[in-house]
Amino acid sequence: MGPMAGLGQWPQMMRNGSYAAGPGMGPAPAGPALMQCAVALQQLYGWLQAAIPQAPQYAGAVPLAVEAVRLYRNGQPEACLAQIQAVFDFIGRGGQPYLPPR
Repeated sequence: MGPMAGLGQWPQMMRNGSYAAGPGMGPAPAGPALMQCAVALQQLYGWLQAAIPQAPQYAGAVPLAVEAVRLYRNGQPEACLAQIQAVFDFIGRGGQPYLPPR
């Protein structure tokens, strides 16, 4: 895998000029599902920030997490939660990409 720009850094994706919901997430949209996404993303961010320096194989989770943030910002809670699950699945595989059975 090639070098990843900003490895270990959360993307600074401002929305309405603030970071009220967490690093790079912008203000929290209304709704329980979006709040669930916000909490999960904050916890995931903390875990990735702590884990990647110790276990760089988890760096592949960063683009997946960035996509989850994008879905959150676009008010798509179901897709956001599904994307967060994809990140958890990646982590559960020890940072290895999913390879379908042959």
